[in-house]
Amino acid sequence: MSRTLSDDVHLLGDTLGSIIRAHGGDALFEHVERMRLAAKKARENDDEQARVELAAEASALSPGMALDVARAFTLYFQLVNLAEDNHRTRELRRREIEQGPEAIDESLHRVVAGMHAAGATREQVLDALGDLSLRFVFTAHPTEARRRTTERLLASVRSVLEDLERRVLSPTDRRIRERGLRAAIEALWEHSAERSERPEVLEEVKAGLWYLRNVLLDAVPRLHRRLCNALRASYGDVDPITTPMPVAFGSWMGSDRDGNPYVTDGITERTLELHRWIILERYLADLDALVDPLAATAHRLPAYEPLEHALRRAAEALPEVRHAAEHRNPHEPLRRLLTYMRERVERTRDYAAGGYAHPDDLLDDLLVLRDSLRAAHAVALPDDALLDLILRVRAFGFVLATLDVREDSRVHRRVLAELLEEPSYPSWKSSERLDALTRLVLPGRRDRISADARRVLSSFETIARAQSRFGRDALGTYIISMTDSPADVLEVLHLADLHGLRGRLDIVPLLETPDALARGADVIGALFADADYRAHLRRRGDVQELLVGYSDSMKQGGILASRVRVLEAQRAVAEVCREHGVKLRVFHGRGGSVSRGGGPTFRAIRAMPRDAFSGDMKITEQGEVRAFHFANPDLAIRYMEQTVGAALFVRHEARTGAGADLPSPGKPSWAVMDVLARESQRAYRELIDAEGLVLFFTQATPFEQISRLNIASRPAKRRGGGAPGLADLRAIPWVFAWSQSRHVITGWYGVGSALAHVAATDEGRKALDHMEQHSPFFRDLLDNVQMTLAKSDLPIARRYAELCDDADARERIHGMIVEEHARTLQTVLDIEGQEELLADDPVVRRSILLRNPYVDPLSYLQIEALKRLARGGEASVGWDRVARVAIQGIAAGLRNTG
Repeated sequence: MSRTLSDDVHLLGDTLGSIIRAHGGDALFEHVERMRLAAKKARENDDEQARVELAAEASALSPGMALDVARAFTLYFQLVNLAEDNHRTRELRRREIEQGPEAIDESLHRVVAGMHAAGATREQVLDALGDLSLRFVFTAHPTEARRRTTERLLASVRSVLEDLERRVLSPTDRRIRERGLRAAIEALWEHSAERSERPEVLEEVKAGLWYLRNVLLDAVPRLHRRLCNALRASYGDVDPITTPMPVAFGSWMGSDRDGNPYVTDGITERTLELHRWIILERYLADLDALVDPLAATAHRLPAYEPLEHALRRAAEALPEVRHAAEHRNPHEPLRRLLTYMRERVERTRDYAAGGYAHPDDLLDDLLVLRDSLRAAHAVALPDDALLDLILRVRAFGFVLATLDVREDSRVHRRVLAELLEEPSYPSWKSSERLDALTRLVLPGRRDRISADARRVLSSFETIARAQSRFGRDALGTYIISMTDSPADVLEVLHLADLHGLRGRLDIVPLLETPDALARGADVIGALFADADYRAHLRRRGDVQELLVGYSDSMKQGGILASRVRVLEAQRAVAEVCREHGVKLRVFHGRGGSVSRGGGPTFRAIRAMPRDAFSGDMKITEQGEVRAFHFANPDLAIRYMEQTVGAALFVRHEARTGAGADLPSPGKPSWAVMDVLARESQRAYRELIDAEGLVLFFTQATPFEQISRLNIASRPAKRRGGGAPGLADLRAIPWVFAWSQSRHVITGWYGVGSALAHVAATDEGRKALDHMEQHSPFFRDLLDNVQMTLAKSDLPIARRYAELCDDADARERIHGMIVEEHARTLQTVLDIEGQEELLADDPVVRRSILLRNPYVDPLSYLQIEALKRLARGGEASVGWDRVARVAIQGIAAGLRNTG
């Protein structure tokens, strides 16, 4: 009998309960149970007395006991999240077994079959697939609120659950597995969930590389096989070698300098060394594993000239190895070639003579092996482990993941002001800065310039050196944060030219603020009009990459305005690119939360403007989202399959002129979306510009505790010191703190005002109804708003608000939030035609409802901790730990951080 989610949750919960009682005593267990039952009663009956009891229970605890209670609920959620992830993959397997792969929603089989049924030809599908280049870019933004040790121990728990599900176990074996489960959960209980200090950059690098090394190197070949199987099911046989490989990987870890002084040249080079070592070590292991399968003797193989040519080529590259290779395998040509290949990969890893100069050279030899087997009429051998290795080399090359460098435009301006000896340079108009760039030269002596200037100039030297050492594919993109003018981009072009990097870098403007997004097309148009930049672009294959930021645009304008302005920017820049014969690659700087561009990827891609989607796209994978998407191969394959499937469908529509009803110029919905964006931003700005908002934010949320969490090397503010201001506060802790206090305003505030404004007229209401029925973009937006509304909780948020000691600010700001929440809830339900949130997504709705009674005790503990911290006293250190552990628990319970 197949296991259920309930089976796993009960097993994990009972084991944890037993451990809590054994390690913490009956008193701890009873405190946990009383808080859980009070929270459940408060939820089920909307019982205010139960809420009072819950608050009293939190207040009566000592700091030490409160900490253990918080740890208990936090660990519970970590285990439940793991069980839910395990259940997702189990349900997908079950449906595929019972109904076939085409029955799985958002699967490649479903997408390709749907395109075939709609009349798409084989050539059209393959052409659209050939346009796809989807790069998942791992970043180290501080949204992951748990330690790497925790991840490893949870992986042990996951392994036990998978064994219990997939293997037929004897009673003895089952007891062994369950004892291992208890040991892992005991270790989770006993180890400190908090880091004692902020992680170093290389720790972040290694944490991110875990997913590439342990999951994706195996998942990518399996994904490609699923793609080929989907194509075969609808269009007949396809060759996996000639079928385009649509996915690749990138990283900012170890190279993102924006606001992080700990990312140095040495760190970047060490990161590249780790990338290269990991991938080439895997290739060596793969080649070793092919020795037995490729033991065919010469007389069993037909004469094949490419094999003889490959052997001669290898012997010329490694003449000193020739005798040993021929002596070891005189009658086994495939093994002999493997001997040469292994030696060449080893030398590639060690930068020694005779190594492969390029991944294509290794691919050539691998394809010779495969074709030799096919010529001998082998059926399975060519497409078994050998094909997996070929697919790995195609996807990962010798670099594993391409590094992107990022730096803030304001840093460049300050450095250029120093180099040009023009102190007022940062405040000049864009045209004046461009004129001054013609005088830019590198300083003769580095000891005469500031440390900032040396750091920036040194970064370009590092890029040049890294490209020479690791290849241009290893590090080829320079991203400019806070771009708002052509000069911001051309400054980097000039600096690159001075370091011999002309034509060797994609220079990428990052449009983050609402104003920058609105000016995006003008900025790109001005760049294309610049002769030097246009020449640079031709050297880069006439591809312009544009990074659109959801985070700062949301922080400044609210979620609805941010989504609309990002959409408009993509479309406007795409039009400029078409006019100049340039291909647009859009890099989506999505965060983990809905507030920062997150949400279901399949829906988000299906909602993209067809006229702005070339098929070439990059997406950031941040913090806790990495674990959600890539914790194991099954989850990774599912996520990548959804991404590829949605992109394939959208690109086909873009090629054929079909497509959904997306807001675009000339359509009534375009004007409606613009009105919605303006009204939403107006309402949102009224809140964040309100007097006392910063005080309310810092006192009525755990922002200060979040800023001190040792969850990332990068500071929480762009500039250190002093009280936080909205201008320099990063969007991640802004979102994280509002989520913790259960206001979650960053995911919905302003939407209700905007919808109510448009719906006030019959014409406006008809337009909203039409968009809800026909616009994937609008439906995706409303679905995401529903999600954040469901995770908000105003009675608990009110208790956080009471922590603000300014009564006027407290009542005014919390009152605005309550009023807008009611307006948003009512208008969204009205337009969706629903009586309750997430009525169309009962699985997610049920998950949130089941989780709330376990999240609520953590919120009450955190509120009590913040209250005690405001009073000060000897116990402050203990209560500070309670507040910070509760942050992790609430994040795990809501599955939402920054």
